Amino acid sequence: MVKIDVKSQKQENIDEELFLTVGTLSTSDFFETDVSVKLPDYQRPYVWNEEKLKHLLKDVKDHFFYNGDYNENAQHYYLGCLLLYQKSEEEFEIIDGQQRITSLLILDYTCNESKSYLAQNKWNLEYSSMLSAAVIKHNFKYLSENVSLEVKGKLKEIFSKLVFTVIKTNSEDEAFTFFDNQNSRGVSLSAVDFLKSYHLRELKGNEDLQRRFAKQWDSNNKGQFLTELFDFILWRSRSWKGKSLSFENKDAILKDFQKKTIKEQNNDIIRLYPNVCNTLASQLTYDSQLGVCIRPSILNLQSTASQYPFSIRQPIQKGVGFFLYTEKYFAVYNQLFVDKKNEAFIKVYNKLITQNSYYLKMFFKLASVVYYDKFKDQKLQEFALWMDYLLGSYRIYQRTIVTQTVIKILRDNAQNLLDVIEMSYRSEDVFEFLRSITDKNHYNADLTSDPVYGVRNNYKNANLSFYKKEENSELIAKKKWIYEYIGKK
Repeated sequence: MVKIDVKSQKQENIDEELFLTVGTLSTSDFFETDVSVKLPDYQRPYVWNEEKLKHLLKDVKDHFFYNGDYNENAQHYYLGCLLLYQKSEEEFEIIDGQQRITSLLILDYTCNESKSYLAQNKWNLEYSSMLSAAVIKHNFKYLSENVSLEVKGKLKEIFSKLVFTVIKTNSEDEAFTFFDNQNSRGVSLSAVDFLKSYHLRELKGNEDLQRRFAKQWDSNNKGQFLTELFDFILWRSRSWKGKSLSFENKDAILKDFQKKTIKEQNNDIIRLYPNVCNTLASQLTYDSQLGVCIRPSILNLQSTASQYPFSIRQPIQKGVGFFLYTEKYFAVYNQLFVDKKNEAFIKVYNKLITQNSYYLKMFFKLASVVYYDKFKDQKLQEFALWMDYLLGSYRIYQRTIVTQTVIKILRDNAQNLLDVIEMSYRSEDVFEFLRSITDKNHYNADLTSDPVYGVRNNYKNANLSFYKKEENSELIAKKKWIYEYIGKK
């Protein structure tokens, strides 16, 4: 086995300004180094679950023990690659490997307590995410209850034979090239994990900004929510144009939000594009004596995230621009569907849209975010009613809603609905288009053979309740009901 010196010495044939070393190192040798090894702020949280720990313990038991006895002749066990960025002579950052390193440190503390590497202050990794802290506590409890006495008694010997391949470089860009390539094979990180790391790297040299955006990202990504936001809202809103439509995948998301983002000379200056939030004026008056008078819009000097002056389809700037863009649409989504700021809108969603298919419900959310981005709260409830008019016609007409249904709605009509919203000057133009592409005859579908509590009858009953209609009323009159409902408000 080859051991590399983690302190790093100048080697032959390696450029003094840029070097790359590769070698193997046992877990115990790695933990006993006297250099500072840290986690960069842009690392994703520690997320190893019980299943991964169970698998690790089983592998250790199967490899190093035979019939319950430790096998002195057991070969070294390979744990994969550790990727280290040498920030300075005595300081390293873990680019890839934190999940395994953290798990092994917890295992060591579980078995050795006061004699562990953590207790001896040889290691002091700092985790910026509250999720990491919660998972570490959970995994410590799990390992405390599940590590066998045999493993506890032989952990020192086991660590001497648990081996990493260590790749070390003093170029952060080179480190992440290895990281991206390595994760493109085998089990990969999610697209949002790559996006976070990629755009935080654009902020290198400004650790305050890195910490600020990393912390906010992790907070917004509870339950992996940002994956849903990028997959079902942001990527689709930007990519579902015209009639050439496809579904998202990791490569497509990385292409749009990583490769196609724009690098500016000054990362602190974010270019703005026309948007409802940065319009100088929205009205003017004309007087025969005074002429034209422009009425300025209210200027928000301190914007909240949902008011950031971005457009959902605009070009995205690397680094700060990307993070602020993400924060805006996270806030917009929450404002609409989590905080439920617009009570009239959320009433339509809760009473009617939630009775619909999952695919149509997600399409409603997508269209609502695009509409809000264009018109904000302007007639938002009316938009929800006409969107339900369209989506409900598919729910009633088709016994089964499939993934391709939403593609069909966008592709098979005269224009793509998302394009219409984006190009419309008035909300009424959107409503007119929704009415024009809704086949009211779909509401004539015979539901008598359906189960009483089947999905189509449940949707029909939700409509009768919402519009306060008699049980024998027919949905063919739904357009009239909507006009009556709007007239009452």
